[in-house]
Amino acid sequence: MKNTLLVFGVIYGLLALTSLPELASADGCPFSTAGARRNLLAAGSPTAAPQPPLGSPAPLPASPKAAPAPSPVSSSRPTGNDVYGEGPLNYDFYAKTCPTFPDIVKRQVAAAIAADSLTPAQLLRLFFHDCFVNGCDASLLLKSTIVNLAERDHPNNFTVGKYTVIDAIKTELETACPDIVSCADILAAAAAEAVEQAGGPHIDLAYGRRDGLDSFAPAAKTNLPGSTLQVGGLLQNFQNVGLNLTDVVVLSGGHTIGQARCSTFADRFGPTTTSPFLDTAFGQALETYCTDGNTVGIDRRMTLDANTTTAFDNGYFRSLVLGRGVLTSDDVLRSDTRTKDLVTLFANDQSAFFTAFKESMAKMGRISVLTGTMGQVRKQCWVRNSIDTAVTPQANTDFAPQSLNFCKPADCPTAPSCSGSQQ
Repeated sequence: MKNTLLVFGVIYGLLALTSLPELASADGCPFSTAGARRNLLAAGSPTAAPQPPLGSPAPLPASPKAAPAPSPVSSSRPTGNDVYGEGPLNYDFYAKTCPTFPDIVKRQVAAAIAADSLTPAQLLRLFFHDCFVNGCDASLLLKSTIVNLAERDHPNNFTVGKYTVIDAIKTELETACPDIVSCADILAAAAAEAVEQAGGPHIDLAYGRRDGLDSFAPAAKTNLPGSTLQVGGLLQNFQNVGLNLTDVVVLSGGHTIGQARCSTFADRFGPTTTSPFLDTAFGQALETYCTDGNTVGIDRRMTLDANTTTAFDNGYFRSLVLGRGVLTSDDVLRSDTRTKDLVTLFANDQSAFFTAFKESMAKMGRISVLTGTMGQVRKQCWVRNSIDTAVTPQANTDFAPQSLNFCKPADCPTAPSCSGSQQ
């Protein structure tokens, strides 16, 4: 009885934090911020509705405990070429051309966290969603144009945010060292810095990524793992980008600072007599919490780590061991014989998790990178630089900034706002 009351108390304690109304489905509006963009997708791609993405969901409001203060830039780090990746990334890539790069990233991330302690989860999720869709090339940052729907406007990316943090870093870097640091490298550095400032390990990444030239929404449906997948489906998705079963478990650990909308785990509630939750009291309380929200039109949020919602630690794995995995794709890691031992290890040994996370983050950061003369270094992360079609005749012109407007969707009946500058 005491444990049941505790579970109810934790969940209902979130009520005050989720009372703001969410955007309702707006399937009748061709340019709404929520459901209507699905109509735009359906018109060009008559496929089934996309699965919710796995990556670290948008986080819950911060706990009262302040985030750890950023530490000085580490002086003990690897140097030279990254020998594990296919592309020629280098740990010293900006040592001479932009030595202030790590300091600028650290300062901007710290400022963003000071303004919103939910920032680390969003920056980590930005990196995950970018790398899993056609590689770590900052294609997620490109805005849609009148003639093309970009990755960021696919439903799987509707809850991805903190693009403004990347823009702020880029703006300062363009003053300190113009045309040097790519947006793809900024995404990688910001994610690693965010993890550390949230209490996680220091992650050394090699740099030299270039920015991609295009971005297409359907790719976000194909490549992002869904929250209802079993271990076999997750493994296949990760193997598609060169990662393995260990990476599935380790990178799922990023959910320690994440949260999910009730709609993303609605598959766990139903008329069945057997609860899918090992902790049945937790499952019942969670279902009641979500159902109560639905009655007032709110798709409530639930932390994926009930232990420490904004601290990067092994609390996510401890929640799984207790049978409190929220998403299907989380809970199956505890129950599947291929992954449960690793979940137990990380639940009992945070150092082991941190060591593995550093390695998996570095592996993810090598997915299909563009280097050398491939791609470009964008001056603004949300729009591609102009391209000389005489030099690159095969270039896709859908993103040419000199001839297209960039549109910001609006709620009905307001028409979308389009202009030649960032919205």
